[in-house]
Amino acid sequence: MAQSQQRILDSHIHLWPQTATSPTDHGWMQAGHFLAKQHGISDYLSIATPPPTGFIYVETDRYLPSPAPPSDITPTSSSADIKQGLAQWAKQPLEEVRFLGRIAECQPADGDGFSTAGQAAKMKGCVIYAPFHLPTPVFQAYLEMAEEVAGPALWGRVVGFRYLLQGKGEGVVAGMLERDQASWVSNLGMLRRGRGGRGWCFDVGVDVQRDGYGPMEAVGRLIERVRERERREGVGEGKGVRFVLNHLAKHPLTPSPPTTPNPTWLTALSAFKPDPLIFMKFSGAFNEFTTPTPEDVPTLLTALEPLLDHVFHCFPNRVMFGSDWPVCNVGGPKGEAGNWTLWREVVEAYLEGKGMSAEVREGVWWRVAEVAYGVEV
Repeated sequence: MAQSQQRILDSHIHLWPQTATSPTDHGWMQAGHFLAKQHGISDYLSIATPPPTGFIYVETDRYLPSPAPPSDITPTSSSADIKQGLAQWAKQPLEEVRFLGRIAECQPADGDGFSTAGQAAKMKGCVIYAPFHLPTPVFQAYLEMAEEVAGPALWGRVVGFRYLLQGKGEGVVAGMLERDQASWVSNLGMLRRGRGGRGWCFDVGVDVQRDGYGPMEAVGRLIERVRERERREGVGEGKGVRFVLNHLAKHPLTPSPPTTPNPTWLTALSAFKPDPLIFMKFSGAFNEFTTPTPEDVPTLLTALEPLLDHVFHCFPNRVMFGSDWPVCNVGGPKGEAGNWTLWREVVEAYLEGKGMSAEVREGVWWRVAEVAYGVEV
């Protein structure tokens, strides 16, 4: 197939070493969890066929002891006090940065899951955690700490940040984005000045199936506030903050009858169409079926097509392939050895079935992610 010769930039994978597989490393990784074992680059490359040209690492929701640091850390605290408090509160996200630093410097520790410079070089960029919900002086202090921990080799590969807006409970995300809007808008605005002016992305993780559609609507309002500020500040065309929506926003899927897109989801995505700096990942669907995940490509496409048609309408030349490995193995029907390939086949079949041009196909497989994240493959 032509696909075997196609460059692939997998825009969404997760990694963690053997030393980060307990609830004190990842709060969601309870004892016996399916994913509670090493997932390294070598593990990823052993199942990804054809081998991807590279990948974007996305943060793994490391453990935090509380939603915010202790109350004695305030914007008026000294820089030293803020950083001391953050070092304790954000211990695990910073450990994640140290792990990524070992990859960037090709200095593997036992259990890191990679051993060669060639494997490490596959990591073209990293989207790491950042506390966007905190006051700007505290947020800025965290970025300074993350850069210090990362070192220059890794910091040059940090292409964006994520603060998960899912799993927070009914009404929490909308309330937080409204209550802390000034901090969010200010902190997001800092991203466009990163990487020597090339800018960092913000990855948007919302879950409309489990959290309802309120968070997605709230994100739309937040992006509009960011754009309003950019217009006031005279930010040039194409120089604003880039937003990357994860996993089709985790819309629920059914193969029979085929998925009926929710009107709120449709409206929210339509509102993003005119904004050339908002992107969507063609990823994450295996975990969104309300019935057992189908095992064959045609049935998977039957469920996905009503959503994908709208996605490609709303995000022209702004849709990118992502596997969501290894989380795709939770709901994936083909086992750890086969789920990555099955998802690649689903994406390929959709592009072929719709008669997508070579330019669009190339965009989905690597070029859109290259543009959105500012990397080269």
